[in-house]
Amino acid sequence: MGVVSIRVPREIKNRMEALKDVVDWPEEIRGFIARRIEEVERIRNVEAVEELLKDLPKQPRGSISSLVRESREGH
Repeated sequence: MGVVSIRVPREIKNRMEALKDVVDWPEEIRGFIARRIEEVERIRNVEAVEELLKDLPKQPRGSISSLVRESREGH
């Protein structure tokens, strides 16, 4: 496991110390970092898909519905 150090204002550090019996700060911080990474990766993935889709030709309105209908009727 790697080590990451951060600096926080003294007031925040004191308040964290006061709550250390209630809050597992390292676990909270690891969880926050993991959630933030997932969030940024999702945003980047959506942007990448949007970039790919923008170059595709536009389909006439209702064409997707008719393709789904055809597929359902064919089974």
